[in-house]
Order: sequence, then C-alpha cells, then structure tokens
Amino acid sequence: MRRKYAGYIFQFTLSDHGGRHIHVFKDDNELGVYDREDGPIRGLEKVWNKNLQAGLEKFINELHERGFFH
Repeated sequence: MRRKYAGYIFQFTLSDHGGRHIHVFKDDNELGVYDREDGPIRGLEKVWNKNLQAGLEKFINELHERGFFH
C-alpha cells in the first residue's frame, strides 16, 4: 500500500521484514525506513520532524483500519 500524507509518501508491504517496515519518500527520493519495533532507521532519523510523524501516524491508522495490524 502506498499513500501520501503531510507531503510524504509512505509505502508498506507485509512481505517487507514481516510487515515491520514502512518506507518513507519525499519528492520520489527515499528518506529512510520506519521500523514498527525500532522506530526511524536507515536515514529517517536525520529528517524526523512533526510533519513526518503526523503523516506516519495517519498512515499507520489507515493500516490498522484495513486490518494489517492488530
């Protein structure tokens, strides 16, 4: 699933590390990865801000609504 929130693009697939990783993009450039257990990794921690957090929260809520996470 791929969605855009708060100017960021979030991409999630269950097959990526058992559904733990959400890839984050801005203007078609990957910024890093959000790991559901470890938080921001692979460069995402360098650009971590309130807009990114708000967008990620909306994306995760949508994933919950669609039944990806329990």
